[in-house]
Amino acid sequence: MLAGCFFVKNPYIWVGFSGFWVSVLRLLNLGGLVNVEPKPRTQKTQPKLNHPNQVKMKTNYWEKLEPDVGYHIYNRAVGRDNLFSNDGNYLFFLEKWKKYLPYLDVYAYCLMPNHFHFLAKVKPLTDALIKHIQEQRTVKSQQFLLEEIPYSEYLEDQFKRLFSSYALAYNKQQARHGTLFQKRFKRISVTTEYKLHYLLAYIHHNPLHHRFCSNYEEWQYSSWTAYRNLQQPSLLNRKEVLSWFDSDLDKALVRFLKFHEDFRIDREMDNWSLEED
Repeated sequence: MLAGCFFVKNPYIWVGFSGFWVSVLRLLNLGGLVNVEPKPRTQKTQPKLNHPNQVKMKTNYWEKLEPDVGYHIYNRAVGRDNLFSNDGNYLFFLEKWKKYLPYLDVYAYCLMPNHFHFLAKVKPLTDALIKHIQEQRTVKSQQFLLEEIPYSEYLEDQFKRLFSSYALAYNKQQARHGTLFQKRFKRISVTTEYKLHYLLAYIHHNPLHHRFCSNYEEWQYSSWTAYRNLQQPSLLNRKEVLSWFDSDLDKALVRFLKFHEDFRIDREMDNWSLEED
């Protein structure tokens, strides 16, 4: 036997001894007698990529609302409260949207008890929209007309007016007090055709995702019904949406429906893990 070492034929016993002596050497190292610490690695950790050529960037949930840009717009109730408690609440909210936000082309929407989603594009300013802004007679509308604030700031104020107006009526009906909506509604620009198609189907499937229903086609408070009944009038820009699938309306509708059904199957396989809301 040599001092400080054991030679043992059994490898399992050797592991036990070697672990013990490493511990001893580490204690000796505290006194500066022996250096057994490994050299630090110099290799840099590579960032995880979602795409071979793309580093994941932090999402900006509060982008400026710009003309001719599409957005995924959503918000929810504070805490565990609901936004909608009966059929009338859903219809009332849509009427308020129509009143305060004629500046957006809506492609799809879904209202659920505690939150909502919209897919919409900001319209470019026209004479009709300028006239509507003049009729608002608010501080922000006057500031915008005087070119003191940008269009995006005026639109944000219109959203605040929508939420405030709805909350006042809802609180009165439900005998509740305080804030109803989360303070800042989220809006993320949609910059790719893939994301545009994805959100269209995701929004229609959202009640199924949150288990408010067993079949997304049965949910009454989404734009799905408007696409299934094209003969009925609607404020949705259905013509543009269907043109994404085909220039021929009949073929476009068939592809639209198949895209949604395929989406349902894919999301069931993925266990709905791609979105937070």
